[in-house]
Amino acid sequence: MASWTEPILEEMRQHRARFEAFCRSLTPEELDTQVPDAPWTVHGYVAHLCTIDSLLNRFFGRVVGITDMPEPEVPPPTPFDIDEWNESIVARRPAASLDSLFSKATASRANYERILRALPDSAEEMMVPFGGDRKKIKLPATTIRLGDLLSAIALHDPNHMEDIVRALPHREPEVHDWLVSADYRARSHPEILARRA
Repeated sequence: MASWTEPILEEMRQHRARFEAFCRSLTPEELDTQVPDAPWTVHGYVAHLCTIDSLLNRFFGRVVGITDMPEPEVPPPTPFDIDEWNESIVARRPAASLDSLFSKATASRANYERILRALPDSAEEMMVPFGGDRKKIKLPATTIRLGDLLSAIALHDPNHMEDIVRALPHREPEVHDWLVSADYRARSHPEILARRA
């Protein structure tokens, strides 16, 4: 395994454990709360974070020659649009239980970790396409280092936790220290931040 991927994997594990514990503390009413100025409820953001790895596995698996990854439940659209795919997959889970969501997420995350463990040291500098939230951000797709992209993906849970606490401000003190320590904005590549709605 490449030396640069283990810190990414460990950070992802820590964030997912904190994210899941927080989500399981939410009431049904809190899960059903709409996130202000966003397309989803709190439950929708949980569904998003529990499904996105299945799409990542399809793309990144090919980078390392792993071809036995399960196809995502929703086929990627052609031409590819990450917003369209996310909207479609989240719409399929309006009433999914947290047990169901996190069970599927655990299986997808295990495959994602398998892919990252197979990356060579040289892959960190590989340039890969990144489009971001194209429906809201009027910037063209760009290319960034794979290492920068994977580091940003490792911060995906605390990144969207910021969205969730906008809907549930009374819960923010519980995650404040976590979000400050994750420091998503300071640690993410500027091209990624610019394309994050």
